[in-house]
Amino acid sequence: MMKYKTLILAFMVAMAFSHSGWTAMDDDDAEATIRLMGTAEAESPDDVMRVISLPQHLLDEAMEDQVKAVDKADKGLKNATENVKKHTDHASEQGQEARERGQEMSERANENRENQGRSKDRPDPPGRPDNPGQPDNPGGG
Repeated sequence: MMKYKTLILAFMVAMAFSHSGWTAMDDDDAEATIRLMGTAEAESPDDVMRVISLPQHLLDEAMEDQVKAVDKADKGLKNATENVKKHTDHASEQGQEARERGQEMSERANENRENQGRSKDRPDPPGRPDNPGQPDNPGGG
């Protein structure tokens, strides 16, 4: 039970310091970035649409960054276009070679089919010669 009392006391002290820290921030003379408008301000559209301008040095840095980004993108696009053209040309050459090889294979296949058809037109081989009979002197020299 003692641990809970200590924990609750520590929590209350932390809340007290936390609250004083938040109230101290409200007392600063720093410019607030967001605040609620009063009813008098809400009636005039000029108060609602206030233009906020950035310091010139930030605008200059942003412009330099944009120029660098555009140059970098332009270089990347140029490299990509060259690579696509190079690979397209290479692929086109390979395609042309493959078509030529296919045409040659087709021609050879047609020739083979024609030659097989011609084999039936060949003349019959000569028949066996007539049997001359037994030799006159078998085994004698």
